[in-house]
Amino acid sequence: MAAYASLLSLGHILDQLIQLPPRQRAVLDGAQIRSLLQNISFLQDFLEEFSLTRGDEIQALEEKIARSAYAAEDIIESYALDQNLEDSEAGSQRRSALFYQDLQKVIEEIISMKKDVMKIKETEGIKFTQQPRKAETAGSSLRGASNRKNTMVGFDEDLIQIMETLTGDESNLQILSIVGMGGIGKTTLAKNVLENPLIVNHFDLHSWVTISQQYSVHKILLSLLKEIGVEEIAQEHDDELGLSLHKSLFHRRYFIVMDDIWSIQVWDDIKRFFPDNNNGSRVMITTRLLNVADNFRSCTPHQLHCLDKDQSWALFCDKVFGIESCCPPELEEVGKTIVRNCGGLPLAIVAISGLLAKSSKTVEYWEYVANDTKAALTIGGDGLCFEILSLSYKHLPVRLKPCFLYMAIFPEDCEISISTLVKIWVAEGILKPIRSRSLEEIAEDDIKDLIDRNLIQVHDYGSTNKIKTCTIHDLLRDLCLREAQKEKFLCVVMMSSLNSSHTSIYNERRLIVHQSSKEDKYRQQIFDAMNLASRTRSLICCELKSTSTKLPLRFRLLRVLNTDNKYSHKKILRLVNLRYIAFKAKSYPTLLNPLGSLSLLRNLQTVIIAGISSETPVNLPAEIWDMTQLRHLRNEDGDFYLPDPPSTKREKGWGDFFVLKNLRTLYKIRNFRCTDEVIRRIPNIKKLGINYRHFARGYGWHYHEVNKLDHLCNLESLFLECDKDVLHNLCYPHSLKKLTLSYCRVSWEDFTLVGLLPHLEVLKLKNYAVLGAKWNPVEGEFLQLKSLQIENTNLEEWIADSSHFPLLENLALRHVRNLKEIPYSIGEIPTLKTISLEGCSDSANSSAKEIQEKQQNLGNDDLRVHVHVWRSWKQLKQTVDGKRLFSINKI
Repeated sequence: MAAYASLLSLGHILDQLIQLPPRQRAVLDGAQIRSLLQNISFLQDFLEEFSLTRGDEIQALEEKIARSAYAAEDIIESYALDQNLEDSEAGSQRRSALFYQDLQKVIEEIISMKKDVMKIKETEGIKFTQQPRKAETAGSSLRGASNRKNTMVGFDEDLIQIMETLTGDESNLQILSIVGMGGIGKTTLAKNVLENPLIVNHFDLHSWVTISQQYSVHKILLSLLKEIGVEEIAQEHDDELGLSLHKSLFHRRYFIVMDDIWSIQVWDDIKRFFPDNNNGSRVMITTRLLNVADNFRSCTPHQLHCLDKDQSWALFCDKVFGIESCCPPELEEVGKTIVRNCGGLPLAIVAISGLLAKSSKTVEYWEYVANDTKAALTIGGDGLCFEILSLSYKHLPVRLKPCFLYMAIFPEDCEISISTLVKIWVAEGILKPIRSRSLEEIAEDDIKDLIDRNLIQVHDYGSTNKIKTCTIHDLLRDLCLREAQKEKFLCVVMMSSLNSSHTSIYNERRLIVHQSSKEDKYRQQIFDAMNLASRTRSLICCELKSTSTKLPLRFRLLRVLNTDNKYSHKKILRLVNLRYIAFKAKSYPTLLNPLGSLSLLRNLQTVIIAGISSETPVNLPAEIWDMTQLRHLRNEDGDFYLPDPPSTKREKGWGDFFVLKNLRTLYKIRNFRCTDEVIRRIPNIKKLGINYRHFARGYGWHYHEVNKLDHLCNLESLFLECDKDVLHNLCYPHSLKKLTLSYCRVSWEDFTLVGLLPHLEVLKLKNYAVLGAKWNPVEGEFLQLKSLQIENTNLEEWIADSSHFPLLENLALRHVRNLKEIPYSIGEIPTLKTISLEGCSDSANSSAKEIQEKQQNLGNDDLRVHVHVWRSWKQLKQTVDGKRLFSINKI
């Protein structure tokens, strides 16, 4: 909802202003800001209360609210920009007078709207059907959220039939297709097939690739090569990548799933790279189009049908009440009406179930939903599913609507990074603040809420068991796109829209440009047309190739810039309103050495730099300590040099003004000096990356005060590259939950301090972090450890039992080539879910297989063991056709 999002955004701006000293607030005084905030809060409450009411009067009022809030933003931010860029005193006086006049006009409009709202609430408020409002919940987490597998209700027979075909006696390569309308469960069924233990054990190689309508042969081949474990993949020509894929599949029994095919052309483009090994290899495709499925003649298309009433009801109850609960008798009749109105489409049932699971379970509210779904029943096929999904959006709490609509910025079938999503939401100002909660925590709560409502899906978990990536179904993404553009919340820019006479992007606040091979030749025309959009706050270019195309230059109020395309140094420095910038070093060379210019952008919250060699660290300016809005500073590939902060003792009167209270991430800092002054300036740092491998001559761990690192009492994640001398003198914060060590070369005997960390859940030991032939952990260590990863070490003998790692869930060993075996008692840890080995010895691989077999004999079928044996890209290219290069077995 654009109106609500605009109020939230304006509120964030005013909150930021109220924290500034009076001399930096321009004409606005504290009383004006507080008055505006009160009126904004009143309008927010109104939109939350009547979020289900979309009558003409309410809709017209929403549009008016959005216009006024956006106008106030433009006035305040334009004035702040002019103040920063111009020094003329006479010009400043003229601007101040105009600023006051324009702002006063908007304030009067907002006050007038408040009166209109009061009249509506007094005269007609009781007539509106309202969803009962629930108290805000705090403290939820993405950790372990929505960890349940996709429910397979009604497809048991389909699963059996498909598995019989896949494992049948036919030795030649067969192509099996699953066909059905959008939302019927094709992808869910295919994933359950791929993950079934019988299928996992039957095939040597398994891989999944999503195709979509706009596909790239190059990306498909790269994805398949990565899935089957080929490392060091060069950006070769498609034919060379295809040849490598052919070699890796040759003589192996493979199973490839190609999800969401829209044209037979994609198969024609890549089929020559799939050898027929005459050993029962299979390819399975999913598609909505029967005519596409009919082209694969080796197997009859497997057509999915809608669920019957019993299957539909079982799925509904599972999603609303959980497996162990049942529907209350007073809700059963109206619940079955809702289910019947979903027409047997699993996605529609799951979406409406997610809505009801999070809403008030009263007969009145469920009848209201039933009436809405009845209206959708007259539409068939994909249209019915789409209308049901629209109801899920309509009934969302208004605070979640901007977050859900924001999913439209990502391309179809995109794997979405939760970390990136959170940072951009914060920069956009679309999150409702909650006292005592950081904006990042609020964003994670909202993501979990959308997952619980079945509007987005978990794709992958990180090492801390928090959700790392998510996806959104094509139909739900289409819904986001339709609603977002209808409400003028964002605009995905394409030539087709720019050429439409009724379409204008002049007032668009968020512009999204997606890569499209069909529109490459129009890209410059797109960017030229975007020059009209002078009020744009966000420019996000997804998957664009780095190019010298000139981007729009009139985005003076831009907040979010995410693109690999080139901007000139001068233009970047004029974007003083910028909050989020992500770029690659090769596109912005003049910004990097030094990075002092970014200190002019005082509103910056997130800076993400990629493409910098570790040999050329980036010098941060001393002014970095003045950037109080900074939240995340990250160098993906290299290091920063962080200067010492100016002493507070010499800055009387400023107090905590220079304390970076918002700073959460610093990654990576070369030779980080953990002085008392630094500790005082970054009290809330949660993630820190440090490289102590290149000390300047004459400076050691004493100078860098590594023994004070434990004073960072809120630090949860630490990445550390250092030598043994530093590690021996370093004090770890007891708050650590995740620790990554690299190149430390410490002995296993000196590892006790790490094992005693009370909250440590994730431990990653990389690049000879620990050396020694024997590891015998001490009893009472690693009591909270859930994930252990060991890479590149000379460990030969590991002595441990289940009591040493009582809560371990995931064990990963990579290139531990000398290890003879994994301790068999590791398999007895009751919480253990996965054991993964890559590039380890044959005996270690065998021990992993024996652990799983032993556990299966004891009735433990949940433990999954993944053994990857592969060779490098260079070795792959040097081999002859037909030679057994490598195998990747999922045991």
